[in-house]
This record gives sequence, C-alpha cells and structure tokens, in this order.
Amino acid sequence: MTYTLGEYMAQRKRKTKRKSSQKLTVKQLHALVKFLVVMDIVLLLSIAVLTILLVQEKEKSKTAMAPGTDYIVCLDAGHGGSDIGATGADGRYEKDDNLKLTLAVAKELEKRGVHVVLTRDDDSTVSSDDRSAIANESGADLFLALHRNFAASSSACGVEAWIHSSASDKSYDIASSILEALESIGISKNRGVKTGTQWDVESNYTVIRQTTMTSLIIEVGFISNEEDLELFDRNLEQYAQAIADCIVNWLNQYAER
Repeated sequence: MTYTLGEYMAQRKRKTKRKSSQKLTVKQLHALVKFLVVMDIVLLLSIAVLTILLVQEKEKSKTAMAPGTDYIVCLDAGHGGSDIGATGADGRYEKDDNLKLTLAVAKELEKRGVHVVLTRDDDSTVSSDDRSAIANESGADLFLALHRNFAASSSACGVEAWIHSSASDKSYDIASSILEALESIGISKNRGVKTGTQWDVESNYTVIRQTTMTSLIIEVGFISNEEDLELFDRNLEQYAQAIADCIVNWLNQYAER
C-alpha cells in the first residue's frame, strides 16, 4: 500500500496515541501495587493457617488412641463425702480439688477415645477397698488416683508420684512422664517418683496394693502451700490435658488389647 507523506505521518500519530493510551496511569499503578500487596498478605495468612492446622493435626495424632483399641482407665478422686482429706491454706477441702481435677481428666480422656471408669463422680464416701474393687472389676488397663498433698510446714511444695514398691519400668514411665508434663506447664517443684508409702518404702498404699493393673497416685501440689494452690487453680485445665496425653501415649505403648 502506498501512502503520501501526510497520510504516513497521520497514521503514525494515531499509533503513538493508541500506545500512550495503553500505558498505566500513576493512580492505576498504585492500585495494582496495593492489589499485589493484599494478595501477598492473603497468601501468607493462608500458609500460616494451613501450617497451624497441620501442626495441630500432628499433635492430635500423637495423643489419639491407636485404631481398634478399647482401653479402660480407672480414675480415682481421692477422699470424698465424710472424708474431706486435707484442709487447704485457704480453707478448701482436698476432696473437692481431687474431684474437680479427676472430672477434667476424664473429659479429656474421653475426647481421646478412652473409656473412663470413675470410683466417684460426686461428693460420695468411698472406701479404699471399694475403690480397688471398682478398678479390678472394670478390667482397667491403668488406675490413677489424684490427690493434693499436705504438710505441717507451709513451705513444703511440689508434685510427686507414688507407685508400687516392686513396680515395673512401665509404672515408673507413666509416673515420670506425668510429672514431667506437669512441670512443663508450671509447678513449684518436681518431687519425683516415690515407691511404697511416706512411712515405709516396703509397704504400699491400699489402692496401689490391691489393684491388679498398673497403678499410681499423683499428689498434685500441696494444699497447705499458697503457691501450689494458685498454680492448681490457674493450670487445672492444662494439667488435665497433659495427664490425658501422657496416659494415651502410655496406653499406646504398653497396654495390650
């Protein structure tokens, strides 16, 4: 096609005008940058949420019951009814703290697929012989009694566990793992795993001596110590979750069904 000079210059001018009209204005550039920034933020938030969900699922899988299992745990809230246990520095009764924590642990265990048997679920008087019988008749894989400790000196503090004087490694493992888990949450002192009774290392507490499965007692802080009282009230739910996790991990490792 042949153009005159005038026609050629006019066509070139039109092309230049079209190109310039296709360029982004400063306002449009700002809008584009804002859009890209928002999309980056959305992407980062999505990745963060996904990461959190994956971590939670991983942690959940660690403390979930193995498929096809039907483990039974007997939880024993120490004292009860006419047996108030020790009296706290603030006037509270040990039996009430024991029941409160036991019910919280039971709830957490049931969430994790464990069948729970309770020696008491209210303010009832239950003898040590009856507690042992309930555990034995239930066919429980584990018996755990929850108590608060007491000392004449208000400075005595900390959490401790009691197991049978001739207990196996698996008894020590569940006791020590619970103590370590509670320590990671916050306790005044880890007093360790003890055998027998506080009076005689060769004897054993009735609920440990008379039960036929792995059995232990956890003394969750001194009710006679103000710091332990505060820690118990503040961390009760976390204590319950930690105890439940330890039990599930132990069951998956040691119990046979």
